Amino acid sequence: MTSSCGVKMRRLFSTLAVAAGSAAMILSAFSSTATPVAAQAPVAPPPREGPVTAGDFTFAGWQPVATYRPAGPVRGVVVFLSGDGGWNLGVIDMAKALAEQGVAVAGISTPALQKHLDDDAEKCVNPNYALQALAQDYEHRLGLPHYIKPILAGYSSGATIAYAALAQAPAGTWRGAVSLGFGPDIGGTKPWCAIPGVTVSRIAKPEAGWLFSAAPRLPAPWLVLQGTIDQVVSSAATRAFTRQVPQAQLVELPKVGHGFSVEANWMPQFKAAFAPMLEPQPNPAPVVPLANVADLPLTIVADPAARHTDLMAVMYSGDGGWAGIDRDLAARLAAAGVPVVGVDSLSYFWNARTPAEAGRDAGRIVEHFAREWHRPKVIFVGYSFGADDLAYIVGNLPPAIRPMVTRLSMLGLSGTADFQFHLASWLDIGGANALPTLPAIERLRGTPMQCIRGEEEKHSACPAIPAGLAEQVLLPGGHHFGDNGDALAAAVLRGLP
Repeated sequence: MTSSCGVKMRRLFSTLAVAAGSAAMILSAFSSTATPVAAQAPVAPPPREGPVTAGDFTFAGWQPVATYRPAGPVRGVVVFLSGDGGWNLGVIDMAKALAEQGVAVAGISTPALQKHLDDDAEKCVNPNYALQALAQDYEHRLGLPHYIKPILAGYSSGATIAYAALAQAPAGTWRGAVSLGFGPDIGGTKPWCAIPGVTVSRIAKPEAGWLFSAAPRLPAPWLVLQGTIDQVVSSAATRAFTRQVPQAQLVELPKVGHGFSVEANWMPQFKAAFAPMLEPQPNPAPVVPLANVADLPLTIVADPAARHTDLMAVMYSGDGGWAGIDRDLAARLAAAGVPVVGVDSLSYFWNARTPAEAGRDAGRIVEHFAREWHRPKVIFVGYSFGADDLAYIVGNLPPAIRPMVTRLSMLGLSGTADFQFHLASWLDIGGANALPTLPAIERLRGTPMQCIRGEEEKHSACPAIPAGLAEQVLLPGGHHFGDNGDALAAAVLRGLP
């Protein structure tokens, strides 16, 4: 079977899978010619936790997102993408099975997602921004006390998007991904944004689509459940593909076709596939003692081989959490002799803060690490959500800490600052309690500042800063600066002692 045929065939099978009787007849026809392969479930699934509460909510104008909440405590969160048949019988049963294990599930119709991505103003497809925003909005609706890094899952065409999105995502975005009935091709005409190490080829027949190559590296584990009698994408083809992906694990399912109709043949392995990703993640041993700041969501980035300077940095991430651009920039600053204390803005501002509270916490961070690292000077760096809050945070530092501030670097600044994450943050809309950024910046007159923006940014607040108040730095790219960590680090470090 050619990959271009896979797009059309998976649409057919996703639709057929809606009707259990039809799917059963299809599987019966396939099973007479298939040779079973032993399934390998990773670990035993957790015990069933009880009834499930189903519901839905509307996200950013999409059709309603289906939700499934467990009766007990939420152990994990899954964003689940349907096949081409939309959110219907087969994937609903999968979502309920996960919820019975303590997992909160947000179910998305893949056709609706693809329409949203095709219709948006972006020049290329990257589903991560929409999917992560949806996960965060859902977790807020659940009333979770802290953000849980979600798992991405998908069936059929949703399985392909789950793989491509994981490969495209910055490190730290997803706990992992699970694909059921995976094929490396997806329909659509809009080109995909660049995926590190992956070739995305256009296919034209029998319909327009895209073919993904195997990723040489993924930022998180990827587990694939593939039926050995799948007539849309053969298990042999999937086996060959996943062998090329170091972070992939393939579980082959005897007597299972593309429709996943007979639950007894795959449900135990399905539940077990998610179990490792639901286990609590161990915290790495801290580089320095954290007793005085252990209540804060901090990441320490230091390079023992770097030259010693008088500088340290406190860096506030964007609202995506401590991921991609934040990690890259912090690593480069540390290599240049400026160790970084990274604040995960998504976690820190998950619950409402005040500027005064944020300033006090920043003071604790500086006081603690300046003493531990013997660094008498500090630069404050903020990206996106973190940049918006930065002037308020520095303006509320304890008086003893303020003289240590050497510079503020605001990357991707907008016109409003929020002190709690909410959906409006992702939609570039200030929340009800949002504060204007410019007055806080103007109150820091006399403190060295720089405002760094991308050439393609349309809503940057940098040009609105009064002349002479902050150095204006223009870099190639848009709000993500083309993911060019070297250029960002050079800009932030420029002119520092």
